[in-house]
Amino acid sequence: MNQSAVILTKTKTEYLNFFKKYHSLQLSTIGKNGRPESSYAPFVADQNNQFYIYISALARHTKNLLHDSRAGIMFIEPEEQAENIFARKRLTFDCDAEIVVRESQDWMRIMSLFDDIAGELMQTLRMLADFQMIRLKPNSGLFVKGFGKAYEISGEKMDQLSHVNPQK
Repeated sequence: MNQSAVILTKTKTEYLNFFKKYHSLQLSTIGKNGRPESSYAPFVADQNNQFYIYISALARHTKNLLHDSRAGIMFIEPEEQAENIFARKRLTFDCDAEIVVRESQDWMRIMSLFDDIAGELMQTLRMLADFQMIRLKPNSGLFVKGFGKAYEISGEKMDQLSHVNPQK
């Protein structure tokens, strides 16, 4: 295996472990009049690297997603852990959002993942009729781990990485 293949393999492992450190994601949605809105939501991910949020219909980001299914999500290294404030490690995805039908097999399977991170609180949230589970299915992504170290993410399971080369 050549050196660039070794680096790509290590970067893929780093990328797949990066978002697993987090329990919430930063969420960008399209609001009224096409204006961007930022928020956050607790999340879980499945084996296909699809992200799920369980959010109230009273929240603006939920209304936004129901009106326009395009969304962006981001995970970013905390400032105090960054070697350089201009080159914080970060992972972004462009996603399509879709509702997961309450009590469906998918809903039950994903809800058990939420139970693992939020415990008894999920029993209460399940009872609230305004809460909806939304799947955020990535179309493309970008993992940046420093200056000159940006990787496009693609593939059915978002598991294909390619180095962004500005000289191409």
